[in-house]
Amino acid sequence: MDCLNITVNESDQFINRLKQQDKTLLQFFDYDPVEAESYARRMQQPNNGREREVAKVVRQYMADLKLSEAQQRALDALENGAKVVVGGQQAGLFTGPLYTFHKIISIIVKANELESTYDTPVVPVFWIAGEDHDFDEVNHTYVMQQRMGTLQKVKYHTMTPPESNVSRYVPDKDALKQALTDYFAALPETSYSKALYQQIAHFIDQADNWTALFKKIVHECFSQSGLLLIDAQFEPLRELEVPLFKQIIQQHAQIDQAFRLQQQRTSGAGLTPMIQTDTNVHLFMHEDGQRQLLKFEEGVYRLSKSDITFSQAALLEKIEAEPALFSNNVVTRPLTEEWLFNTVAFIGGPSEIKYWAELQTVFHEMDIEMPIVLPRLRFTYVTPKIEKLLATYDLDLADMIANGTKAARQRFIRAQASDEVLAEMQQMLDQQHAFYERLHVELKDSEDQRKLLKKNHQIQTHQYEYLQSRYLKNIERENEISMRHFHLLSQTLHPMGGLQERIWNPLQLLNEFGIEMYTTSTFPPLRYTFDQYVIKT
Repeated sequence: MDCLNITVNESDQFINRLKQQDKTLLQFFDYDPVEAESYARRMQQPNNGREREVAKVVRQYMADLKLSEAQQRALDALENGAKVVVGGQQAGLFTGPLYTFHKIISIIVKANELESTYDTPVVPVFWIAGEDHDFDEVNHTYVMQQRMGTLQKVKYHTMTPPESNVSRYVPDKDALKQALTDYFAALPETSYSKALYQQIAHFIDQADNWTALFKKIVHECFSQSGLLLIDAQFEPLRELEVPLFKQIIQQHAQIDQAFRLQQQRTSGAGLTPMIQTDTNVHLFMHEDGQRQLLKFEEGVYRLSKSDITFSQAALLEKIEAEPALFSNNVVTRPLTEEWLFNTVAFIGGPSEIKYWAELQTVFHEMDIEMPIVLPRLRFTYVTPKIEKLLATYDLDLADMIANGTKAARQRFIRAQASDEVLAEMQQMLDQQHAFYERLHVELKDSEDQRKLLKKNHQIQTHQYEYLQSRYLKNIERENEISMRHFHLLSQTLHPMGGLQERIWNPLQLLNEFGIEMYTTSTFPPLRYTFDQYVIKT
């Protein structure tokens, strides 16, 4: 594989504004992610003193995995106070969209760069958001049939979706295997297909909950890079977080006020509010088999889906006795990550970075400094066939990634049409409009005649427009092969009107290059960049 950097002119300029060190944005973060001095300062920050306890918990969580030497070294370094680069994601079906892997690659790349620059261990850590409960976001994925250029949705079907978080959910293994079979049925057969299918099926047999399958696939792909994994819902981790949960309860009013004020500041600077929540406690509690938001009202803490209430004293006792019942919402999750780890940089997607901007004063309220906040690396994979098609039709790759092929396809059709025919049709249409305007003036005194004229004008205009449309449609049919080419380009570079990495699943690539593609010389060495990477496969 080869790679190159390109600049994609995306409609959302948020990341480009960060790259350009836009002070309107940087005021909402504690560090400028572009400046080398930010990393020097962050590397010198005193540790929080929890590194040994955190390393012990991570060891426990990864105890069921066969750790690589790189992971053993990373655990030792973590225990001895090494700084980390961290990021996280929900556990999607067969790991979910490609950007999950790209986030992991970003964490590893940045950790390696910092380790090299400062000649001291820096540990890559991936935070599995097992506390999340929005199952509709993670129960499906997409597979592309590259020969035809069609996308197929593959879903894990269940009559009993989880009402609690996904780490508590024990999926139907037969249904998971059926989803896996459906996925591979749409893929081309390669030398890796059989072994990859069997390996994922084996992981399904071993997994005792939804996130365990995600954990095993990610570990298999990235263990040689020294990546450490932790599930937010892992019970020993919750036990470690008891002091923080208590503090959040005791200071919930100040935390909520800080969040609301910060969101007003970001909105005042022209940013669209990202976090929508009506809780003022910013914690969930597991009760009656459901993950329920806590809210403070009329002097008591209420659950969102039941009539149960708690005094503050009772809630603090509950946290002490059963910490695994509690979990963060979007406001307090970043606090927890930073409270646990000695973080240099947090790696997030564009939306995550935007909502972190709304939390700066929340961090400060808790006397926690925000780490450097960095956008994840962005990738598009381009096959030799796609490269050839881009050259054939003289198309710009960056434009196709950002905007798709619709405009290029229309230009191609127009180029095949007769300029004289199109000009004659337009002239007929212009004459019809002129005819209508003249008679409209002449018939201004008769409402019935004007209605008749308007109706006739609509019919005639429709006929001319129909003739033009069908003429161009016939050209499409006559160039069916080229139309298929444009469709393939669109589904590869701009599927479903967006970025490839938001739709495609890693299995699409692992089927072609093997499950070790990200941990061997197959994948090119990378440096961190704000630009887009194009990986030529």
